[in-house]
Amino acid sequence: MDELRKARHSSFGTSVVSAIRDYAKGERYDIKSGSVEKLTLPESDVLYYEMEDGSWFCVRPSGTEPKIKIYYGVTGTGLHNAQGKLDTLRENVLTVVKKFLYE
Repeated sequence: MDELRKARHSSFGTSVVSAIRDYAKGERYDIKSGSVEKLTLPESDVLYYEMEDGSWFCVRPSGTEPKIKIYYGVTGTGLHNAQGKLDTLRENVLTVVKKFLYE
């Protein structure tokens, strides 16, 4: 989580990040403007990435096992379209995250 937090990625493959919410720091960082706003939710070791196409994913450590959990959200014009967006986002994110896990 620390390495991913430090990297502050602006994209994951073809998936472009518009903002990053870092709940450990209590901040939302806007990639384009560079502005930072304060979050009001409790502190937690969670990174939430808002993507330019309206999709999102968040990363957090498991509370019970030595692993990282990733959650995704996408919208599409139908099930097939949404599944394609999910598959692309997941592949792009895992390609980057796996590099941190196996270094």
